[in-house]
Amino acid sequence: MKDPQKKDAALNAARYQMEQAGDIELPTDEYAQATGMAPVVKNKTPLQLHAEDEAWEVANSVLDEAFARGDFENLALAGQKIDHITSNNDPDWWLSSMMRREQLTGLGPPALTLRVEDEKMQQTLDRLSTPGQVRAHIEDFNARIIEARRQLLGGPPVITALRDATAEVLAWQERRTGTEQPAPEKPEKRRWWQRKG
Repeated sequence: MKDPQKKDAALNAARYQMEQAGDIELPTDEYAQATGMAPVVKNKTPLQLHAEDEAWEVANSVLDEAFARGDFENLALAGQKIDHITSNNDPDWWLSSMMRREQLTGLGPPALTLRVEDEKMQQTLDRLSTPGQVRAHIEDFNARIIEARRQLLGGPPVITALRDATAEVLAWQERRTGTEQPAPEKPEKRRWWQRKG
């Protein structure tokens, strides 16, 4: 490892040379001059450029030391699936992930709101009380999918599949018969005059 005093001396010498060369003009933005627009980045002095390079060197050396010590090995969530990123062919995974994580509903383009509604369809249907309501809800859902596929409002492509209303009604009925339990029979209350002593 280099002697820190020698490194500081070399650094101080470089700083001194930069200060002496401070009157040297840095290259200008030719595109900005040709178009008459203001330069995107202000010209930096050589000392500022050197300071930025030095900051990058410090950051890289700190990271290298952390890797050498093994600070990034055996992290708690290493190798686990990142929320809806891997093995997903949804082009708008990040937006639908945010909507799901933040529990946003009714916001965004129809393609995304229909996907969220499609994921929660079973819970929505289970709250309905008659087969007619289930069929009407599925038909409305399918109509909104067809309307969104026409892309009249723009936005991402609609990849939500249409649902079969008859199959959904049958599945709804099966879930209802499977979850409904008969209410326990309550014994009749007898009035005081009907009681036998």
